Amino acid sequence: MRAVTLAVLLPVLMAAGGLPPDARADTTPPTAPAELRADALTCDSVTLTWSAATDDVGVDAYDVYHDGQLVRSVPGSTTSATLPVVGGVAWGWYVNARDAAGNVSQAGPTVTVTPPYCQVDNQAPTVPRGLTGKATGTTVALTWTAATDNVAVTAYVVYRDGVAIGTITGSAANPPATSYTDSGLRPDTDYRYAVVARDAQGNASRRSATVTVSTGASCTNPVCGAAVVTTEPDLPWGLVQLPGGTVLYGQRDVFDVIAMNPDGSGKHSIGTVPGVEGTNGEGGLLGLAIGPDFETDRWLYAYHTTATDNRIVRIRYDGTLQTDTLEVLLTGIPRNKYHNGGRLRFGPDGMLYAAAGDGQDPDQAQDLANLGGKVLRLRPDGGVPADNPFPGSYVWSYGHRNPQGLAFDSRGRLWEQEFGNNVMDETNLIVKGGNYGWPACEGTSGDCSDPGLVAPVRTYPVASASCSGIAIVHDVLYIACLRGARMYRAVISGDTLTDVQQYFVGTYGRLRTVEPSNDGNLWLTSSPGGDKDSVPNNSNAKIFTVTLGGPGQPPAR
Repeated sequence: MRAVTLAVLLPVLMAAGGLPPDARADTTPPTAPAELRADALTCDSVTLTWSAATDDVGVDAYDVYHDGQLVRSVPGSTTSATLPVVGGVAWGWYVNARDAAGNVSQAGPTVTVTPPYCQVDNQAPTVPRGLTGKATGTTVALTWTAATDNVAVTAYVVYRDGVAIGTITGSAANPPATSYTDSGLRPDTDYRYAVVARDAQGNASRRSATVTVSTGASCTNPVCGAAVVTTEPDLPWGLVQLPGGTVLYGQRDVFDVIAMNPDGSGKHSIGTVPGVEGTNGEGGLLGLAIGPDFETDRWLYAYHTTATDNRIVRIRYDGTLQTDTLEVLLTGIPRNKYHNGGRLRFGPDGMLYAAAGDGQDPDQAQDLANLGGKVLRLRPDGGVPADNPFPGSYVWSYGHRNPQGLAFDSRGRLWEQEFGNNVMDETNLIVKGGNYGWPACEGTSGDCSDPGLVAPVRTYPVASASCSGIAIVHDVLYIACLRGARMYRAVISGDTLTDVQQYFVGTYGRLRTVEPSNDGNLWLTSSPGGDKDSVPNNSNAKIFTVTLGGPGQPPAR
């Protein structure tokens, strides 16, 4: 099947009234700004300077980002900016150029800056007091009284039997929580817990008094716990379990697909996906999927970045990747350092759905002639389904910033998880042809008054979310979060999410992907480091099995 590109879609959309005839007459983006440097670094500010980009018409503005979040835009005549920073926090700064037509360059070089603290602090927090614990089945809930500090308590470290098992983080403005849930424990077993308080400069209190908690006979909770199946030096991003049980996952920065047994044994590479390139950010080998006819057609679908775009391909799998069968299904999805999207999911209608980021060009999310900032829908062979909402277009919904989670419930409805910029993340219930508001609207903030916009079902502060993958098991939604370092669980009730709970808060660090397992439980992957560059094998990720329990769930394994 020949890939369908923007050049093919443009006249179709113009004829359908999808955009005015003169829209984006200038389609050439500026060059990337170069020679970025950081000067005048203090505890609360830094001055960035860069070399001017070039453009066939003219550079209209520069957008300054840290780690995928837009901080400030300055006029195109300016090649420097003084920006706020937080003492002791490492941020990766970079700049994009933008022209008057809205075309955005690729990201310039990244400069990582770690500012000093505004005051030297050698005083440790007080010892947390009043630690108590209560067991429900094989889960223990801990609570304690907040410690105090001369500046601020910014974290608590929880110890079980003398070993640190989790960190609850916060800030001076948003103190860390004084509770922790430890799940997946052995039944009828005594565990000893203690807590340490820590401030921003690493000063730590003495350990609290120890409390001993005895677990019950079995797990009666919705989430019973997690067990490490394997470790991974690169970043596991896309993951799928085949009907026979074999697990396939992609190495984002190595570009290989790895196969293993459900217990982690027999792990080996089945081949490299051709044509993949990183972005010195979050591009590379991203989502994986198999269709409903996999046992007969043997197609493995992949979403990946190239030197020029993001694209969707399929390759036959027969113990190894048969790279000579590679078919490029869709090209022209915008790519950049960040905001590549990347999740794939087959729907109950047999169509393939893809989450496409805005490529750090927010205007593309509202441009129906552009594939960026969209949920896309295509036939398994790469064709445009005849019942898509915009004639001749892959676009299923639009107005998205950086969607990375897709999952279907028992009613065949599509749920989507999306990164906000610096205010709100959102969980959306996707409707055919729906406009979800970006860039005018972030979550429920900004200009969301247009009655044609679809509001999110739920929003989350980015500091406790920044979530990537989602999965649905028995109409319960599970959400894996990076910056928030936790997994949300929410019951789908009509068009709402109820009984929202949080698990593994700080226990396993940044969580990237969650997928249903064949036995009715979950796969979960961590993303602890190296996920903001394209350096192979510089992470220390883990793949877990998560055992589910409670009403409506299969029995615990």
